[in-house]
Amino acid sequence: MVEENGKITVKHYLNKRALPRSFEGNDYYPLYVQIIAAGHKAQIKSKIANHISPYLSILQKTFHSEEFIEIITCGYYSEKLLSAIYKDRMFPLYSLLEDELTIISGLLHNNKAYKTKNFTLVNFSCLYEVYLKDVIDIMESAVKRLYINEINRIFLESTKHTASRKLFKVANYFIHFINWNNSFTDYYEITYEVLPSEIKFLENHLSDDLKKTIKALMAFHSRYNFLKRTLEKTEKGLFPLINYLDWLKEGRELINKEFMKIFGKQKTIEYLAALDMILSKELRSPAVIKPC
Repeated sequence: MVEENGKITVKHYLNKRALPRSFEGNDYYPLYVQIIAAGHKAQIKSKIANHISPYLSILQKTFHSEEFIEIITCGYYSEKLLSAIYKDRMFPLYSLLEDELTIISGLLHNNKAYKTKNFTLVNFSCLYEVYLKDVIDIMESAVKRLYINEINRIFLESTKHTASRKLFKVANYFIHFINWNNSFTDYYEITYEVLPSEIKFLENHLSDDLKKTIKALMAFHSRYNFLKRTLEKTEKGLFPLINYLDWLKEGRELINKEFMKIFGKQKTIEYLAALDMILSKELRSPAVIKPC
């Protein structure tokens, strides 16, 4: 299958230079994607295997062989299998293959450097990996990092003033005794129940931008399941996570409508701007586009 858009060509192929896996006399090879864009070429390993787990029950009903299913879930295919997938539009494999091409093509078009001399496909696999992340995970990680940085700043400032003894104790507790492996939204909801006065006291010392960003994240978190249900990605056989392109295509507008009903126009504008800023910084920062 080839996805062509202007000068972009994206297609799947089997990497027959790799060692195959055999099953019932047939060889299965790793699935790759060939990309040609603006005169640049790249070959990357398909990410379908990383996102196929929600469809295991469907595969079990289709193939009735755990060994064969294990080969597919590890990203190995044969020419015969690929031909059957496309001929029969085999769900969900056909939809996953098509969705991968659509995502990669969309990612290339969304790249501001495309059609400029700065465009490159170097490390595209890593960029693709980042763009496939769920937007809620990207937001959570970014806000948690900003929050911890500010708490550390507050803690250091509190050590310089004896009048800040309470702030020192509170900041010290949040830095050293909170399990930061948990999601930020879980932390915030639980801490507001268990330590409401302490977290509110600490909030008073956070920057206005961060407080607004936290409110935006918590608002999005409250409507995230609604967004997943509305997009119905697994019912369509697509990559299950809500990636950045999903956000741009449909997700943002759906959340905009929900926020408008709950918060009104002004807060909706502020919250969406904060969420857009997080995603823009995290996905376009050179720091995330590095060798895998």
